[in-house]
Amino acid sequence: MRRLLTGYAQYFNRRHTRVGHLFQNRYKSIICEEESYFDKLVAYIHLNPLRAGLVESLEELARYPWCGHIVLLNRVRYDWMDRDYVLQFFDRKEGPARKAYLQFLEEELGIDREKELSGGGLVRSQGGWSKVQSMRRRGEKALDSLTAHHIL
Repeated sequence: MRRLLTGYAQYFNRRHTRVGHLFQNRYKSIICEEESYFDKLVAYIHLNPLRAGLVESLEELARYPWCGHIVLLNRVRYDWMDRDYVLQFFDRKEGPARKAYLQFLEEELGIDREKELSGGGLVRSQGGWSKVQSMRRRGEKALDSLTAHHIL
């Protein structure tokens, strides 16, 4: 098995002009604790196959099995994905939540949020981590009008 995996790693590296282990770099993880950041992050992640050209449209994305979007539309179930948790950010009832989620995706489709969502964009937009912590101590949340619309 080791020889097989080593051989594949060498093949992959030659093919993609890279060196080292296939998974040598640490993946990027960001703690998402702010509601106004969460819905944008969901849209950013779920629209990635469309932006990458793996699918051509939102309709095709709804059939793409390698993305959580298909789970939110209730076409596939993955036990490890909490679809209700995500949909609650858009409405309390499932039907209106899915409709609001789809509308939100359409709005987000033309917006490039890569810089905003990389490295804790919400923290930067609020003026730094100390400002966010101060808001939390006061019980304030950073809600923009779009997020407030989805929560109400």
